[in-house]
Amino acid sequence: MSECIFCKMIKGEESCRKLYEDEATLCILDIGQIISDTGEFIPGRSVVIPKRHVTWFYDLEDEEAGQLFIAAKIVANKIKKAFNPNFVTVFIRGQRVPHAHIILQPSVEGDPTDRLFTNIRPSFKVAPEELLNDMAQRIQES
Repeated sequence: MSECIFCKMIKGEESCRKLYEDEATLCILDIGQIISDTGEFIPGRSVVIPKRHVTWFYDLEDEEAGQLFIAAKIVANKIKKAFNPNFVTVFIRGQRVPHAHIILQPSVEGDPTDRLFTNIRPSFKVAPEELLNDMAQRIQES
């Protein structure tokens, strides 16, 4: 945890571009911005971070998770106002930095984020009723 880049930003030990902060969250502009096919930056990619170090978002306390999503909503609206993308996509993965966080990615039609979801569409198929029932039951009972 002492080496966590997000924890260092929260403590002020590492520089960042703060976009929003409250008692439970910090939102920063991500230094890694997606570029379009023409090589232009798609501006506004941001990261919303809980101040308590937790690796996975589902390990947050309910109140912390609520505060994290409220902060994400506030910043997504700011991104929408500042850059007017078609929408702001929300990603929660946590693979590269082992500290729970929400990525807010502005997106317009045809950009890499939009194409990601367009290209994956053929992989979606309505599952058979019995499979859906089994999946639902397993999740409900877990």
